[in-house]
Amino acid sequence: MSLPFELARRAVSHPHTATFVKRAVIVQNDTGDKIQVPTWGVVVVYVTILVASVAVSLISYMLNQVVTTLCMVESPVAAITVSPSEYEPSDKDGEKEGLLETGPTITLVHQKPITSTIRGTLRHLVANAGRWARFRGFRIHALYSILASLVATFFGGALPQVPGMIVVSAGLTGAVLANVHAAWTHKVVGMPNTQSLWQRIPSKAHWKTLAVPAAIASVMPYVSLYLTAGVGMLLGLHNLENENITTCSQWMGLIVRFAAIAIFAVTCTIFLCLPAMVTLVRIEASILPEDQDTIIPFDRTFGGKVVSQMMGGTGVVGFLDAWRSFNWEARRRLIKLFAKTFFIMMAIVVVLAHVVLFEVFAIMGPAVGAFMASIKEDQAMMNGA
Repeated sequence: MSLPFELARRAVSHPHTATFVKRAVIVQNDTGDKIQVPTWGVVVVYVTILVASVAVSLISYMLNQVVTTLCMVESPVAAITVSPSEYEPSDKDGEKEGLLETGPTITLVHQKPITSTIRGTLRHLVANAGRWARFRGFRIHALYSILASLVATFFGGALPQVPGMIVVSAGLTGAVLANVHAAWTHKVVGMPNTQSLWQRIPSKAHWKTLAVPAAIASVMPYVSLYLTAGVGMLLGLHNLENENITTCSQWMGLIVRFAAIAIFAVTCTIFLCLPAMVTLVRIEASILPEDQDTIIPFDRTFGGKVVSQMMGGTGVVGFLDAWRSFNWEARRRLIKLFAKTFFIMMAIVVVLAHVVLFEVFAIMGPAVGAFMASIKEDQAMMNGA
């Protein structure tokens, strides 16, 4: 209960939340008369927003972090099935031919990956690790997020303020906290055990292996953002206020430009961010101690490219092999999973937004118009300042 409480506490203490509540309690109509909004109504809307924020955060973590990480690590296995032969020898058949034909039938069956569906993945987690396994690793992830914010703030103040320095800061932050992120990955993909956080963190010897992949995975979102912004500038999207768009052809051209920038952003995500994150997660999974089992099928040899430490090898997959061993079938499965997650989260946000709007209109009634007008006035004053 402490984690949802912490999320709720942060939402309540946010300055924009306090401003929203103060503005909603007393609203003026067109004539300047104050319209008193019921306090209980404000509390209802306020609590709804808090509950919705916590719910969206937890669902997003479950889908975008836990399920996708398991998909990046899973190695579908083939099962060998043995079935009795349907051949019935007759009396005329020879003894040797009968023995050959009546033998069992051996079939190699490729099992469906556990992470091929979101529902199947969640059912597997609950069956093997309990109902709270949907949010496994949340505490470590929260700790990592807090530490990343602090370290990024430190590097942001220590490094010179030049264009693109945020990329360097992100890379250094990812490298410094590489072992903490690996501990989170081990918590997500491993079977339940009694290890503490400090016992899960890999040793310092693994930092050299994790630092570079972690830095690249942290940098790639900013690189994609810069590239997308550059393409947007080439298409003239940064100077729209100086364009006089009046005709239908001009509007169509603007739509095409926005569509092009959206396609380019998705392309950068698929070919830059996704490989970097998959590579990092698979390298982190490769250093999982051999005495710990994973909650989903996982090929520790990465298709024969890695030799375990017990056999005299390093037991750690290389940077390029980590991505190459993630075949095209797994890549398509991961992209489909991200697409499903995106539409699920969009649907949840739309539904919750309608619930909040319904409560606002039901409670505030005619004061909604004045309330929206006051928000616009505040925004205009802030922009003017």
